[in-house]
Amino acid sequence: MVEGSVAVEKSLTVKTGEWFFKARDYTPIPLILLLLVFCKATALTATLGLILIAFGELFRIYSVAFIGTVSRTRSHSTGQKLITSGPFAYVRNPLYVGNFGITAGIALLGANVWIFVATVVLFCVQYYFIVRFEEDLLLERFGEEYAEFLRTTPRWIPAKLPKLEEIEWPDSYSHSLKSEKHTLRTIFILSIILSLIGTLR
Repeated sequence: MVEGSVAVEKSLTVKTGEWFFKARDYTPIPLILLLLVFCKATALTATLGLILIAFGELFRIYSVAFIGTVSRTRSHSTGQKLITSGPFAYVRNPLYVGNFGITAGIALLGANVWIFVATVVLFCVQYYFIVRFEEDLLLERFGEEYAEFLRTTPRWIPAKLPKLEEIEWPDSYSHSLKSEKHTLRTIFILSIILSLIGTLR
């Protein structure tokens, strides 16, 4: 009976994660609309927010350079080999670490404490389920290889940071820059709008 309950709970978690995975481009829209209405951006929050956004997007560009086209898929495809190089050697979800920087930075730029808190909480809830879904999928696809990756590599916070000479760099950023052009455009437009709204109020 206990095993059955655990299986049902896992199935529900995975199905919720699958839904969030497919909808993750759209779930931030309500919070963005609230930010546009209640934005109180100041020079300080704009500066701090833009720094956080820049960190998040640069980290995404760096990470995407190691994985090819997989980051843009909305299907269940996760590639034909497990990526454990570059930032993936230190955290299992570097793209989502970058997403957090971008999301938190945009919320911080808007300078509304309640929207910032709601954004961080909702991000954590959404990506908890997405990561659980992806882990289930990758375990099924890669088996023991991924199980070992789970045991040795943290989800979010690296157990240690590499020394500068230990950092692994990709051969090229051309694909990652092309892949991220939509994100860069959206970030630029939204940041300008929020900054202008804050200036005019």
